[in-house]
Amino acid sequence: MQQLYSFAYILVAFLAFWTDPTDAFTCDPETATIIGGNYTVLENGSLLLYSCPVGQYPYPTEFRHCGFNGKWSPMRKPNRVAIHQAKCYDIRCQRPLDFENGMYEPRQPYYNVSQELTFECYGGYIMRGSQKRTCLPNGKWSGETTICDDGVGHCPNPGIPIGARKAGMQYRIEYKVQYTCERGLSLVGSKERVCQESGMWSGAEPECRSPYSFDTPEEVSSKFITSLTETVESIDSDKNVSTTGKRRIKIEKDGSLNIYIVIDSSRSIKKDQFQEAQNMSIKLIEKISSYDISPKYGVITFATEVKELVSTMDERSSDAAWVIEKLEGIKHSDHKQKPGTNIYKGLFAVYTMMISQEAAERRRGLNPPPVSEKTRHVIVLLSDGDYNMGGDPTSVIKQIRGFLHIGRNHTNPREDYLDVYIFAVGGTVNMENVNKIASQKSGERHAFKLKDYNDLQVAFDEMIDESETLSMCGLAKEHKTPDHQLRNPWYTTITISRSGGGYEYCKGALVSEYYVLTAAHCFTIDDTANQITVYVGRTQYSVAALYSHPKYQIGKLRDRGIPEFYDYDVALVKLAAKVKFWALARPVCLPCTAGATRALRKPHPQTTCRDHEEELLPAANVNSLFVTDCEDSGQKGLRRRIVRIKNGDKKLACEEDAKKANQYKNVTNVADVVTDRFLCTGGFDPELDPNTCKGDSGGPLIIQKRLRYIQVGVISWGVVNVCKTREPACEGERGAQQNSPSHARDFHINLFKVIPWLKEKLSDEDLDFL
Repeated sequence: MQQLYSFAYILVAFLAFWTDPTDAFTCDPETATIIGGNYTVLENGSLLLYSCPVGQYPYPTEFRHCGFNGKWSPMRKPNRVAIHQAKCYDIRCQRPLDFENGMYEPRQPYYNVSQELTFECYGGYIMRGSQKRTCLPNGKWSGETTICDDGVGHCPNPGIPIGARKAGMQYRIEYKVQYTCERGLSLVGSKERVCQESGMWSGAEPECRSPYSFDTPEEVSSKFITSLTETVESIDSDKNVSTTGKRRIKIEKDGSLNIYIVIDSSRSIKKDQFQEAQNMSIKLIEKISSYDISPKYGVITFATEVKELVSTMDERSSDAAWVIEKLEGIKHSDHKQKPGTNIYKGLFAVYTMMISQEAAERRRGLNPPPVSEKTRHVIVLLSDGDYNMGGDPTSVIKQIRGFLHIGRNHTNPREDYLDVYIFAVGGTVNMENVNKIASQKSGERHAFKLKDYNDLQVAFDEMIDESETLSMCGLAKEHKTPDHQLRNPWYTTITISRSGGGYEYCKGALVSEYYVLTAAHCFTIDDTANQITVYVGRTQYSVAALYSHPKYQIGKLRDRGIPEFYDYDVALVKLAAKVKFWALARPVCLPCTAGATRALRKPHPQTTCRDHEEELLPAANVNSLFVTDCEDSGQKGLRRRIVRIKNGDKKLACEEDAKKANQYKNVTNVADVVTDRFLCTGGFDPELDPNTCKGDSGGPLIIQKRLRYIQVGVISWGVVNVCKTREPACEGERGAQQNSPSHARDFHINLFKVIPWLKEKLSDEDLDFL
C-alpha cells in the first residue's frame, strides 16, 4: 500500500507576556515588604517581585504593580478579603474536593510536602491512575489522577483532578462534564469535555494549579516532546488517531512542514533571558531537524511592533543552518524604541505569513492551496507575564483556526491541524490567560509553567535524545548544574606517577573514543604508559600508549642560554579501553574535521581547513575559554574562564611580554621562543584576562560557536605563576587575580599548526579530517 505522509506546520512562537512599565509614577517599595522574605523592584520601579526561602511561597501574590496613584496594587485573599502585608508560607498541596466511587486517606484541609494520599475503590469499580500520590516540593501531586470506573459508559470516567469539582455523571455520546477549581486555584486544561463517538473525551484533562506551583523540567521535557513527536510515521491519510487512541502526527508527501519562531523582545525581557530564548529556539530547530524532515521556518521578533527575520516564503527557509544563523543575528536592542508587549501583533504576523503563502500557492495553480488544507500547525509560546497592548491574542488563534477550517465539520473537525503550546516562565504568569491560548487535546499537555529560565534550559536539554547525539563533538549541558563536568564533558585529569615518588597532574581534552589531547611537557622522556592514568568523567582509565609530537624538544635551545623551549608542546594519550560516551564524557571538536564543519554549520565536504581557521581565528581579539579547578567551601569544582586570544593589533605586545618570564631573561628576539605555533592570551588590554594555573597545563583552549565547543589550542606555559596559593572560587571573584601584572600572559599551542600530526595519529578514530 502506498504510504502517505501528512505535513505539519509547526508554528513555534517564543513569546513573553509582561506588563509595560509605568514611567510617570513611582511607588515606595518600603511600603510593600514581605514577612519572612525579600522583594526585588523591576521594570524601572513599576513591578515588585516577592521571593521566599526554599520550600516557601509568597502569599497572597508573588508580584505587585505600581499604580497610577503611586501605590502598589492591593492584595486580596481568594475570598476577596484585603491583605495589607505579604507573608511567606510553607508550600503545600491542595486537598481533593470530590472523589467518586471510592475513598482516600488521610483527609486533611491541606497536605505538607512528602505527605502521601492513598486511594481505594468500592467493590465493582476498577482503579485507573495512581493508588498512592505524594505531595511534591513544587506544590503538585505525584502520579496521575486516580479514577474508580465501572466501565458502563460509552466513554471512560474522566475523573476529578485534586482540587476540582465535576458536574456531569453520564458518560454517553455527546454528554458533557464541566470542571471548576477551588477558589484561589487556576484551571489548566479543558473546563468542559464532551464524550465522543470514538469513546474518547474531547479536550485535555484539567488540572487545578496553585499560584506558586511549577512544572519540573522533566515534566516539561517528557510531556512536550511526547505530544509533539509521539509518532512521526506514515499512516492512512483518513485516520486521525491510532488504535490506541493516541493522536499521531501525519506527514503527507505533497504537504510541507513550517516552523514559526516568534521571540518576545520587549523591555521586560533582560538581555541574558533573550539570549537564552535564542539558544532554546536553536535547540528546538536542531531537535526537529533530527527527525529527517526539512521544514520551512519563519522567525519573528516583537515588542510593540514586529520584525520579520525569516519568512516561510524565503527560498532558504527550509535550510536549518541558514535559519539558525539568522536567529543568532537577532539583537535584544532591536525593539528598544518601542518596547511594549504586543502578543497580538506577534501572532498576527504569523497569520499574515500563512495568508501570503496561500496567495503564492494559488498563483502557482495549487487549488486548494496546501498551506490551509494539508498542513498542521504547532504554536509554542514562551511567556513570563501578560500582554499589555494590541488586544486579546486569542482572537488571532480563532482566525488561524478558521483559516485551517478547524471545527466546521462535525465528522472531521480537523483539530489535529493546530497545536498551541505555551511555556510560561516566572512568577508573573497569568495561568488563566495562558490556558485560553493553549490547545486542549486528550491525553496531552500544552501549557507549562516553569520557575525560571534555567529550568526551561534544563527542559530543552532533556528534550535532546542523548542516544542520537552522544557521538557528536562539542556538545555540553548548558544549564546551571552542581556537577560542573556536565558543562565540560571533554575535560580530563591526567596523573603521572614518578618513579622517584610523588605525582604530577595535568589536564587534557577527550577528542575521540580512545584519545586524550594534552601537552607534551607534562611527561619526561622516561615516562611510560603504565605510570599514567586518566580520569574521564568519573571513570579512571589506564593508558596504552603516549605520543608526543616528534618536533617537541624542551632543551633544544639550552646551548643558547634558553633552558626551556615549548614549540610543538602537544601530546596524545591513547587509553587502554574505549570511552563510552555519556553526559559526563563527550569529545570536544577538533578543527579541520567533519565534526567541526557540522558544528560550524558549514557545507561538507566543500568546507576547507582554511575556512575553519578564518572563522575561528580571525585577525582580531577572539573570545575563548579555558577550564580550571576551583573550590567553594571545601567542594571541588570546575570553572570556565573567558579570555581573549590576541590575534589582531594586540598580538605583538602580548608575545613581547614572553621575554619577562624568568626562563627567557636572556632572550632578545621573542620570535626565538614564541613561534607562529603559539596563541597568546592574558594581560589588561583590551580588558583583564584571567590566567591559567600550573595544574591547567595540557587543558584545552576552546572557542564556543553556535552552542558547540571547538578546541583551538593546548595550554602550554605562562609568564607568571599567579596561582601560588589557594584555588579560585567556583563563584564570585576570590582568586580572580586582580593583582596580576600586565605582563601576565599565557601561551597555547595553535592546533591549526599541528593538524598534519593529529591527522596521522588519529587516522583510525573516524574523525574525518578535511
